[in-house]
Amino acid sequence: RRECRRREGAGVTMASGSIMSYEGLRQDGRRWNELRRMQCDLGVVSGADGSCSFTCGRTKIIASCFVVPLSKQKASAARVPTTATTAAAAASTAPRVELRVSWLPFATQERRERGRTDRQVVDLEGKLKQTACAMLDASSAVFQKQTASGRGSSGAARGNNMEVQIKVAVLQADGGVRSCCVNAVTCAIGMANLVCGCLVVSCGCTAQQLGRTLRETRMLQSRGEEEEGKRLLLDPNGAETTKLGELSLSVTSAADRRQFQDVVSINCEAKLTPEEFEEAVETCAEGCRAVSKFLRRKLLDYMTKVATISSH
Repeated sequence: RRECRRREGAGVTMASGSIMSYEGLRQDGRRWNELRRMQCDLGVVSGADGSCSFTCGRTKIIASCFVVPLSKQKASAARVPTTATTAAAAASTAPRVELRVSWLPFATQERRERGRTDRQVVDLEGKLKQTACAMLDASSAVFQKQTASGRGSSGAARGNNMEVQIKVAVLQADGGVRSCCVNAVTCAIGMANLVCGCLVVSCGCTAQQLGRTLRETRMLQSRGEEEEGKRLLLDPNGAETTKLGELSLSVTSAADRRQFQDVVSINCEAKLTPEEFEEAVETCAEGCRAVSKFLRRKLLDYMTKVATISSH
């Protein structure tokens, strides 16, 4: 933050209507491959089994997770028949997931209220529920290993009769809302002490490269960096998303670094060629690795603090 302020105070010149300065810095002082400042506070909602307040730049999300007993009607409907396959029986051990997103009217400058039937809210609920199911999937390799060793048997029996209710509130939206919601839900589920195969992290980048407009092209030509300046901006804010679009990537993050990342969901707001799409996914993957390290460190510090307090 001090470096950004120093850059802003050192006479960073911005072209009219441009999102990149002549010094190669964005409006908030970041370079093209730098993430916004992230902040993760755990245990912010009293009474919840897991809760998280995730802030990235000016985007702020609050997610809470409640683990409640499954009602008799839902339990009978979710019962697996005896002729079911092994994969279906293993998936039935995962708890049922109910998720709801509340987009507050003051989250954006539009001051527009978004209901449950809003297209953006419905799409966001589907992506977040997919994220929660990917974390709580009982057929993951980690859960199978715990079950085989005898440590996950009680969790499997408890998962059949439990329902996970997740509530997400969008307090401020300034770009990267989908990625911030995924990261907040991941922290809330991780704090709830549920059996999780892996964490799911998300990060985004601009769908179009910088330097496509005439003004930006002339600016890059004046610096002699036309080819080098055509890069995708990592973790875009609201102004960059409005102008260049956004591609968000959600992947699984295992503790073992040798294990490859599995794609959970991809959302793109622009038409891209296969080469451009591959470059955008690689850029988002680099951001996901940095976000994964940040979330794991926050969860580990919180669990260590809770264990220390419990021991005393």
